[in-house]
Amino acid sequence: MEIKRILLPDMLKGLAAVLMVQVHITELFIDNTGRESLWGKASLFLGGPFAAMVFMIVMGYFVARNKKTPKENLFRGIKIFALGLLLNIGLNFHLLWKILFDDWPYNPWHYVFGVDILYLAGISIVVLSALKRLKKGQEWASIGLFFLIIGFSGFMNSKIVVSETNYVLPFLAGNFSWSYFPVFPWLAYPVLGFFLSLQIERIKSFFLDQKIYSFILVAITAVLVLLFGEMGINTSINLPDYYHHTHGFAFWAIGLVFLWAILLFFVSTWFAETKLILFLCWIGKNITVFYVVQWLIIGNISTVIYQTKSMDNFVYYFFGIFAATVMFTFLYEKAKSKLTSNKRTSIQNA
Repeated sequence: MEIKRILLPDMLKGLAAVLMVQVHITELFIDNTGRESLWGKASLFLGGPFAAMVFMIVMGYFVARNKKTPKENLFRGIKIFALGLLLNIGLNFHLLWKILFDDWPYNPWHYVFGVDILYLAGISIVVLSALKRLKKGQEWASIGLFFLIIGFSGFMNSKIVVSETNYVLPFLAGNFSWSYFPVFPWLAYPVLGFFLSLQIERIKSFFLDQKIYSFILVAITAVLVLLFGEMGINTSINLPDYYHHTHGFAFWAIGLVFLWAILLFFVSTWFAETKLILFLCWIGKNITVFYVVQWLIIGNISTVIYQTKSMDNFVYYFFGIFAATVMFTFLYEKAKSKLTSNKRTSIQNA
């Protein structure tokens, strides 16, 4: 039972990582005709609520459950934020080289300070570490913060309008082209995951003890997701709207993710020991390394072929980059494990 309890969050993260790879390829490699095709729109949709939102919700869930001190979580958030800066430089290295030495007419700071998901993850962990310091009322504080962020996202996006030389406020909100995951609205999702982790036992009890009401809740959610499906899908495939969405799409996406999690719960329960499920869980456990590697590959290739390839090439790029990312992630984790083992041996022999 303990394995199944841990399996679902890791599986959700693993699938989110796979979907991130495919949507990055579509966004950066595929031409306009391909992106506007049925398959292109499906790719963008799958890379929307099922990817970044799932990743951030699960991250908040694990921050609430970890045994680190608030200070340790704070420094972890700062390190991930710094990793976001290094990753931006690394994935855009080829482009930055062209800007600096071949006079390509782009602003390099839009790429260095492009608000990607690792920046958001770092900021989120810092905020959640502050929530963990509360002796009482963490549940109320987290759910209140969730509704505050969702409710004020539209207002903040309309009010924060600055010049292109400002690279601080885009981390907070606004409709800037180089801000993909600003605090408003994206901080809401790790905060929601934090809240769900605190309530996980009550949630389990509800679904186990109140099966009729559970079924009604799932059915109502499914109906609402279908009723507002056109709005949700259109927002998901329109990248500026997706990155800077407001409360309507947020609640629709949360409903969709809720249904997605239920589906994967049954899948992870029925096929818990299969190699595919365990492989996805392995990716989920190593998602930071996996995410960094795939971006380093995709980002630097995109400088050469940016949005020039037809959708027919998608499969080759996806499987090639996915295989390379898995290989490098495996080798990195193996080397890291060996280094840790050698350190422990040295300490024991000292």
